Amino acid sequence: MNVQRDQKGQPFIEWEQAPGGFKRAWIQRKTDPEKDWASTGRYLNVVRIEALGAGPAGNATDFPVFSSLTDEQILEAFVAAVCAITGCRLP
Repeated sequence: MNVQRDQKGQPFIEWEQAPGGFKRAWIQRKTDPEKDWASTGRYLNVVRIEALGAGPAGNATDFPVFSSLTDEQILEAFVAAVCAITGCRLP
């Protein structure tokens, strides 16, 4: 798996979930207390994208991160778990 960084410096992984169906998962840090709804400061986000390297094509879903794992470890574990559960190939 290739962990990349976006323009905001946030780590992300993109992969093909199904033929022609791509996903992006990234870690987002929230410093604004009003947007930090779970009071964790860190969230795992996932969204559908049109193609690798393309922007979001849907609404992102966020999951608060309570773990002490690094951002990269969280992303790799998440993508591996999703691929294992759904039967798609690991990127």
